[in-house]
Amino acid sequence: MSPLRQAAFALAAMLPFLPGFGQAQNRTQPRDITIEAFAFEHFSAFERERRQFGRLTFLGGLELRARDSEFGGFSAAQTEPDGRGFIAITDHGSWLRARFVEEAGTGKLTGIDQARIGPLLAPNGRRLKETRYFDAEGAARKGSQLFVSVERSHDILQFDLAADGTPGRGRLIEVPAEVKTLALNGGMEGLGVMPRQSAHAGALVALAEKAPPGAASTDIPGFILGASGGRFLVRRIGSFDVTDVNFLPAGDMVILERRFIPLLGLGMRLRRIPIAEVKPGAVLTGEILIEADLSHQIDNMEALMIHRDAKGRAILTLMSDNNFSILQRNLVLRFALDE
Repeated sequence: MSPLRQAAFALAAMLPFLPGFGQAQNRTQPRDITIEAFAFEHFSAFERERRQFGRLTFLGGLELRARDSEFGGFSAAQTEPDGRGFIAITDHGSWLRARFVEEAGTGKLTGIDQARIGPLLAPNGRRLKETRYFDAEGAARKGSQLFVSVERSHDILQFDLAADGTPGRGRLIEVPAEVKTLALNGGMEGLGVMPRQSAHAGALVALAEKAPPGAASTDIPGFILGASGGRFLVRRIGSFDVTDVNFLPAGDMVILERRFIPLLGLGMRLRRIPIAEVKPGAVLTGEILIEADLSHQIDNMEALMIHRDAKGRAILTLMSDNNFSILQRNLVLRFALDE
């Protein structure tokens, strides 16, 4: 949990008492919801016509709102191969399934439809938010299986997806003992599946948010799970912490990072790391693709989705975690990467 989230906690507690907040609903069951999407075309507040940011081209964004108390707090998301359907995970242990609406031929986002939300279920059948697994942070998808990392308990849960994409009851999978030594609010923030271009293809990879207490350096631990896996480090640059990880169609790893400094505000960064370098014992630095602050259309960016579009472009779609705070926004940002 970031300092930003801690600062927003008290505000979030006020939300149920605001006029018109939420709708009468059974929050223990999946349900259809309506999401209002407000499109915007500029990323920079001061260069509103600018679209190119290094090797990234901004394709537009959305601000999302919905009258459902479980909507928000998006910490991780995975897209379908077409880049339209997606599943997102919230801090409160809910899932959201929906589809992006795009402008034909451009990839520009115009809305959200077919949205459905429901609770992730713990191994005992209870909602995650009612158990020790309530702080869901990372998500990875492998076929019909969804994996979710839990920050405070330092666990990973596996969910089988039904034909309609609804997750079943979760079950715990084994994690390295060292994962349990991560910081209480700095555990497994990013979760991914190693791509076919890797010697560890198909293995889960987990990145901590920050270094654990008492670590010899501030570099951030990562873990390739499985018998042939092991530990590596991501070089910490400045005050940025890891919030998600994903892989380009060509295989390289992309890390989403966030900075929060009181008075100075928020920042976000994307780093690209050659897949051949991602292996046990490595210390990874990579190439900075973009770095942005509050002079840009950002919030607490925590989720990174990647797909290849019909034009062959690698498309990066980011979502923000608004901490269920009235002072923050649920944003979606979409970029095309010049590979």
